[in-house]
Amino acid sequence: MTPNSSFPITLVFPPQGHFTQPYLALPCLKAYLRANGFDDVELVDASVDAYDRFLSRDELARAARLVAERLPLARYANRTELSFRELAAFRAAAESAASAEALIARVDDAKAVIRGTRFWDMEQYVPAVRTLYHALRLFSAAHFPTMLTPHNFTMRYSIDRSRDVLAATLDEAENPFVRYFREYVLPGLVARKPRVLGMSVIYGSQLIPAMTLGRMIKRALPDCHVTAGGGYLAYIGQKLMQRPGVEECLDSLIFHEGEAPLLALCNALESGASLADVGALTWIDRSSGAPRAVVNRPGMPIRLDAAPLPDFEGLPLDEYFSPELVLPYDVNRGCYYGECSFCTLPTVIGPGYRTRRAKTIVEHVVQLKERHGARAFDFITDCMPPGMIRELPNELLRRDADIRWWSDARIEAEAYTEEGTRRLYASGCRKLLFGFETATPRLLDMMKKGQTVDETLAVAKHCARAGISVTFYAMVGFPTETRDEARATVDFLVKNANVIREVSLQTFHIDEVAETYQHPERFGLTIVDDPDLDIELYHDYVAETGMTQTEAAELFEEMMSRLCANLPLFSGDNIFYFMQKSHYFLHLARDMQPDEFVARCKERVDRRAKLGADATLAPSRDLRVVELPFSHTETRTKLAHPLARAIQPDFLTGRYVENRVAEAERALGTIAPKRKALAYDGDSAEFAELALDGKRVLEAIAKRGTLGSLLEGQSGASRAALERFGGELHRLGLLHLPHARTTTSTRSPSAAATTTL
Repeated sequence: MTPNSSFPITLVFPPQGHFTQPYLALPCLKAYLRANGFDDVELVDASVDAYDRFLSRDELARAARLVAERLPLARYANRTELSFRELAAFRAAAESAASAEALIARVDDAKAVIRGTRFWDMEQYVPAVRTLYHALRLFSAAHFPTMLTPHNFTMRYSIDRSRDVLAATLDEAENPFVRYFREYVLPGLVARKPRVLGMSVIYGSQLIPAMTLGRMIKRALPDCHVTAGGGYLAYIGQKLMQRPGVEECLDSLIFHEGEAPLLALCNALESGASLADVGALTWIDRSSGAPRAVVNRPGMPIRLDAAPLPDFEGLPLDEYFSPELVLPYDVNRGCYYGECSFCTLPTVIGPGYRTRRAKTIVEHVVQLKERHGARAFDFITDCMPPGMIRELPNELLRRDADIRWWSDARIEAEAYTEEGTRRLYASGCRKLLFGFETATPRLLDMMKKGQTVDETLAVAKHCARAGISVTFYAMVGFPTETRDEARATVDFLVKNANVIREVSLQTFHIDEVAETYQHPERFGLTIVDDPDLDIELYHDYVAETGMTQTEAAELFEEMMSRLCANLPLFSGDNIFYFMQKSHYFLHLARDMQPDEFVARCKERVDRRAKLGADATLAPSRDLRVVELPFSHTETRTKLAHPLARAIQPDFLTGRYVENRVAEAERALGTIAPKRKALAYDGDSAEFAELALDGKRVLEAIAKRGTLGSLLEGQSGASRAALERFGGELHRLGLLHLPHARTTTSTRSPSAAATTTL
């Protein structure tokens, strides 16, 4: 086909998505368009670029100034109580006041740790990740109550309500992506003048940023056709396109697999043909009067094995927050099993299940390895089919591919034998994630999992013996599940912690595609719909038996606490390796055995617990302490309650629950004044609350230089008490031994002296 250079296309991955590796959709779409004649295709990962810019000295300094203006800590000085509605703002003000200067000084080095050779040193990795997390909290505080984390983006606007989404696209004070797009993305697009701009919206956290960018493009480039697709829009897209005002942000949506529909859309726009014949497209018809949404016929899937090699050229492959590039590659699409009663992926990914041949997969992987110097791969699949479990490792070994890979998988006892898992390991497999869900056979039957607890454990043991790390997906709150059954599940996981390295625990959600929504009577459910939530994905429900949604959220917290206490990879701050997509895997990709990594995690926790007093202990240069009129610890505790988390969910709890602010306020009450001090240490990147007496001791140590200097002249009970407190400050990360103190701060000594103790 003759290349077409006169039809520029830009494909954008909007914020917010994982920042540790590229997402696969855009490279697949680019490769398909180029193979079919459109050679001017630009890729923009606005998500990782936004993270990189927000996590910078200049942006954090700007954020600190905004927080000081909008959330001054002084406003709480003479308050007689704090209501629930005020807690999040108080926490943001307090943490920003304590940490801003250290975060500004250290954020660039923290990124360098994550992207460089220091990543492999646990004692440098964990403080660096903490620094990035706290830096995002500072950045978020500048746009309060908006919250941007490495895993999610939420605003006070509900993504279940179209008018909220559209309003959020115009709120520059709270939507940080308005300024980001205007200053960093829009100028390049205006200069390029793409004929089509396509956005891949995989997560709900991307909806408001994507609609924000769409609105800005429609204003700046009215001749550019703005389209979008992706997993999240497969759920809510048809409802979204029917809502008034959406035409100001979008021209069309592509449903399910995007290659063929996007090509047909570009061909139609390039030739001036009608969009009515583009399969899997819903588009805005503006030809007569008021804009109206037109729903086209379904599209036909491509032959996956014939799809071209994904084209990652143009993505900022050196900007991802990882020391080594991990490339995603889809071995199949859809789900060969497709029976689970709670699952919707086979429907929304659609249409149908298709796979590539093992020979094609390995040929592509070898090419990608040679092209990008990448040895680590994330094989994208809902579940690896039994035949592929045998054929893929054989082909990887035959070609001597020498890669390391991980993927999701389904329990197939006949495939994951001892011999089969050894072959998988030899082919480079280092981590597999299985849908375990529950240890209750009755619930497994209701879920239609087609597996037993014994089979699941046997597969996990075979993988573990072969050196493959095992992650279990687990669920709490499935219809009719009791508290005792949920606790039995966590008992099972804890009992087998020597085999199961990670657990991805989620609360049960119900959406319109799942069997649990289509036939709620089979599960003892009554769906509770709110017509005001016109684009909601997840629905509230009332269960005849088992736990309520609130009770399931409470059990989630209880189960996570037990997992953190019993799984070494989840203990203490080791959980950061689980929370950062691919970071634990990269250690395994260096052929570290799971047992060895777990032992290192356990050693870190044990070593910290044994820290004690030492005469040479001293504060770091970036230690700062601020006095508070209310307790930071009490504030955090109330905000961690399930009722509070439902109002602005994180990536684990996952969904909004409407009308919970008043309920949380009634249940959680207020907090009374309590004079405390909040310390933030730049070396350890940790917060710690102190009594005011403790603050004075810390000030005295800083003034004298070391703990030993303060102890001089002390004796008896007074000396013993100071030594005990010095040991506690050491464990809290507020005092350090000389060899443990870092020198990453770029502030001058004189500047530091004006702000630190």
